Amino acid sequence: MKRAITGFHMDRFQEWVAELDCGHGLKMRHNPPYMECRWIGTGTGRQQHIGDSVECVDCDMPALPEGLQLAETSPVYNREHFPDNLKNDFFTPEGSWGKVIVKKGMLQFVVEPGSAASRGFLLDPMFAGVLSPGLPHSLSAAMGDVEFYIEYYAA
Repeated sequence: MKRAITGFHMDRFQEWVAELDCGHGLKMRHNPPYMECRWIGTGTGRQQHIGDSVECVDCDMPALPEGLQLAETSPVYNREHFPDNLKNDFFTPEGSWGKVIVKKGMLQFVVEPGSAASRGFLLDPMFAGVLSPGLPHSLSAAMGDVEFYIEYYAA
């Protein structure tokens, strides 16, 4: 989802983060060919890009509704113990939500795989995925010795 840049700050790793009008942040790096922003290193360059629209991945992730209670937690899964049912068209039951929490490594997470509304995310220990009831999801190990679990929530 496109969001406007409202300002910039440096994070604890001394990297520039764009502050977005939605409240999220986006790391900005000059890293061709993936990200072209040579201007990030100067105050004038950053000032000239306030108001620019950028993609906010955090806004595209579904959110857990308020008032849900933790009902169950799955075992910790890894590359060797990765249930087949999570790999393609995994559904949570109607009224049940899930939160995919990565402890180690990275997971590819797709909401509505194979559809025109498909959205893909890279989950890591800092970014969890949300399983919405009634929608298909898929998970696959992306990088490293992945470890993750799923928290299931209900009203």
